[in-house]
Amino acid sequence: MKGTEPTVIVRAVLKAMGMTLRNLFRKPVTVHYPTTERKYPERYRGLLALVYEPDTGDEACIGCRLCEFVCPPAVIKVEMLKTPERNYAKSFTLELYACEFCELCVQVCPTDAIVMMKSFDMPTADRREMLLDKDRLHTIGLQHERTWATGNKLRDMQAPPKGAPRPGHAAPAAPKPTEAKA
Repeated sequence: MKGTEPTVIVRAVLKAMGMTLRNLFRKPVTVHYPTTERKYPERYRGLLALVYEPDTGDEACIGCRLCEFVCPPAVIKVEMLKTPERNYAKSFTLELYACEFCELCVQVCPTDAIVMMKSFDMPTADRREMLLDKDRLHTIGLQHERTWATGNKLRDMQAPPKGAPRPGHAAPAAPKPTEAKA
C-alpha cells in the first residue's frame, strides 16, 4: 500500500494542474456588477413585492391574511382594514432577512397582490432595512420587472390537465386483451 500512495498524490496534482491549464486561457465570465447589468433567466424569481391593480390603480392586497397563514417561517404580518367598498391591508410587513423564498405566499394570494420580481438587488449592511412595510413593498413592485409566476398561473399549473379524471373518481377501465385459443 505504501507504493501506491505517492502515485495517487501525483495523479491528483497532475489532474488539478490540467484543469488549471484548460481554464487559464478561457474568457472570464465575471459580471462587473453594478456597472454591468446581469441578464436573468426567464424563470428567475427573486424579491417579493406588492403590486397595484393594473386597471384601477388601487392596492391589489385585500388583507385576507392567507399569505400570513401559509408562511413557514412566519415572516409576514397583515392587518385588515374593512371599508364598505372592499377590504384593504391596513399594514403589511415582511421580514425579508428571514424569508425562505418558498413562494407559498405568492401561490395562495387570490388577487395576485404579492409577486416575485426579477431582481435580488437589495444590498444593505443594516438588518433593519430588510424589514419591509407596505409602502416599501409597493416601491419594489414599481421599480423591478415582475416574474411570470403569479398566484393564478401557478395554481393553474398545479391543476390536473383538462380531460383527466378528478381525484376520487375512477378512470374508465381499459379493455382487457382477448386471449387467442390455440
